[in-house]
Amino acid sequence: MAISKSVRVVIDPNIIGSVLIGGITRQRYIWLIDNLDRFEICYSEKLIEELRHFPEVAYFQKKNITPQIIEHFISAFQASALKVVVSSKVKIGRDVNDFFLLSLCRDSRAKFLITGDPDLLEIKQYSLTTIISMKAFVELFQ
Repeated sequence: MAISKSVRVVIDPNIIGSVLIGGITRQRYIWLIDNLDRFEICYSEKLIEELRHFPEVAYFQKKNITPQIIEHFISAFQASALKVVVSSKVKIGRDVNDFFLLSLCRDSRAKFLITGDPDLLEIKQYSLTTIISMKAFVELFQ
């Protein structure tokens, strides 16, 4: 499948959390990073703020996800992604904590939102954005 660089994606912080602890999601993320000539990852300040809270969560503490690990990841992530200033105030879905992601998708004109969140996956499509799991995304483009 021929893909242009214009395929913009937003990655939910829950996926990034899975990437940090390893496993198949990390392998799929590495595939995505290896294919940045085909995709453009978009992020906002709010997404980065969400990542910075990971070391405060007991689960991530048990996995030894420290502030230093998060900052290292954020630095690498920002170096390969497009920062988007979000001005939209999307209020769709059951979880108000997800609104910022849909706002980012809207303002970045993202074609995909990659998530593992069942509330977001249930929406399936918001405007131009298809809401999809990491597994389904990789399978679609491999």
